[in-house]
Amino acid sequence: MLNILTKSVLRIRQWTFLRAAQRTLVMLMPIAVIGAFFNLLNDLVFSPDGLIYNIFSLDKIMSDHIWYAGSFVCRGMIEITFGVFGVYASYFMARYTARIYHKDSTMSGMTSVLIMLFCSYASNSGHSNQVSFTISLLQINAVFSALIVGFCVGQVFHLLGKNYVPVENESTKWIQHRAWDAVLPFFVSLALGVVLGIIIYELQIKLLNSASFNELVSRLQTTNNLLEVLFLSLIVTFLNWLGIGYPLHAFAGTVNNAYTAENLTYAFQHGSSWNVPYKYLGSSLIKAYGTMGGASVILAVIVLLLLRHGNKEIGAIARLNLIPAAFGSSLGFAAGLPIILNPVFILPSILIPLINMTLAAGAITLRIIPVCVYPILKGTPGLLISFFGTNGNWTALLFVMVLFALDLCLMWPFIRINERVELKLKLSKGGSSNAFAQKS
Repeated sequence: MLNILTKSVLRIRQWTFLRAAQRTLVMLMPIAVIGAFFNLLNDLVFSPDGLIYNIFSLDKIMSDHIWYAGSFVCRGMIEITFGVFGVYASYFMARYTARIYHKDSTMSGMTSVLIMLFCSYASNSGHSNQVSFTISLLQINAVFSALIVGFCVGQVFHLLGKNYVPVENESTKWIQHRAWDAVLPFFVSLALGVVLGIIIYELQIKLLNSASFNELVSRLQTTNNLLEVLFLSLIVTFLNWLGIGYPLHAFAGTVNNAYTAENLTYAFQHGSSWNVPYKYLGSSLIKAYGTMGGASVILAVIVLLLLRHGNKEIGAIARLNLIPAAFGSSLGFAAGLPIILNPVFILPSILIPLINMTLAAGAITLRIIPVCVYPILKGTPGLLISFFGTNGNWTALLFVMVLFALDLCLMWPFIRINERVELKLKLSKGGSSNAFAQKS
């Protein structure tokens, strides 16, 4: 069975889009990891609703100068990493796509960046001649759009560009000749990008930003229908695997609506959350049990990689991302492994949260665990969300630990498949593949 799945995934991994996307995301791993660490630091220490900020009462012991300086540094680093991640992704995606076809990769990457920036500007510009520039389309939660733009630009260079052979020492004359050869695909790509930007501007299309998914997120947060929660969660987790993280990211903070407020009021009045009126709200199920703040999939992969004691490089990546992932900042590892757009991880990324939520709903129905209704501080470890969300119920904590052990078991075959795929890719390319490969 493993061999059949390995061969199927191997064929899919040979697609040009996925080959270029995987290389792009691995190349951007350092940027993603830096963003994950500063995002974690900002949530834990420099946010008034952060875990460490409240536990140690940092508002009393930390001076305002230090707090504002730390907050400034964290927010700044998040913006230049996660905030404009799409710029880096579009550049390298276009480069790797063009390189596959032996075209000028540098010119392709530069063209892709111009188009991404123009489309980002167009997606937030109104008809009042206001000068505005949005980074929502450029954020890491919309990386899929950047990969698509980069791939399309690379394909234009593939179809219209001349073959390019790198030379060790480029003279000025050689560079001029190189630039001239890229003129046709450059202007064709730019023209298509301008047309796309005009369409976005005229139709006021909000491409892959948080507002685009408001209805989906709102419905998932407020529905108490378990089947609907599971179906919408399937869509949200698939989008997250695809590289569209806005819907799932909406559940990272405290969700406030009439239904969560009614549940919380009931819990305050009766001293517990066992019999709240809305037991299966998506806002509580998906965060506390479905994704566990990223622990259900991302942390499970990291733990299994560390237990394997295989490739040193992948082990180092896992160790580097262990703390951020444990505290809910998992984007660095998702992009760096990568899990995003990796066909091996599409099924566990979708099915594991569904299984977790189904079991949690069953446990709530059987009165094994209470409902999570209490607000959670930023930076709370994913495995402790249900514990704090039920006001310190130890059964809920034990239940989550059992769920996580189950997630490890469910993830194990996919880790094996991914290792086999990477090993075969490495052997077929003479050792040039991702360092994930190791002996099974």
